[in-house]
Amino acid sequence: MELIQTYQGYFLEDGRFIPDSLLAKIPVKRRAIVNILDDEVIEQTRPNKVDDIKKILAAAQASEDGLTNADWNEMNNLRSRTNTGLSRTVSL
Repeated sequence: MELIQTYQGYFLEDGRFIPDSLLAKIPVKRRAIVNILDDEVIEQTRPNKVDDIKKILAAAQASEDGLTNADWNEMNNLRSRTNTGLSRTVSL
């Protein structure tokens, strides 16, 4: 019995196939039957985690300018109480 696998996606102008699923691993050197549908696919941009982190860091840095000594002390106490993952400094 032969196995048939189906992948949905679209072709770029250079012939590369872009699957809708990030986890799709298309096997190589296999016979394929391709159906081309009439509707055009709008390319979806995949979220960039690095850009998201840069935005968070930029917002945090911008808000640092308005922090008072009391705010810094509260943040320091928050880290020790909740272990929120704020970075720790080690002096050698």
